[in-house]
Amino acid sequence: MASNSPVARRAYGSLADCREERHVAAGKIAVDPSGIQSCRCRVCGCELRRLPSLRRWFRSGMMG
Repeated sequence: MASNSPVARRAYGSLADCREERHVAAGKIAVDPSGIQSCRCRVCGCELRRLPSLRRWFRSGMMG
């Protein structure tokens, strides 16, 4: 897939994506001393975290 294709450039998700755990990280990312990155989802506003070695954001904080 070419890097300039619409799928590769997709920056915004939908609530359906969030329900499927495919969140879109906001531009402001905080990094704690242990290297864990955290931010909020642009679509649903939930708290997200990830390790630098992972390419996927995971939901954190209160569930439900």
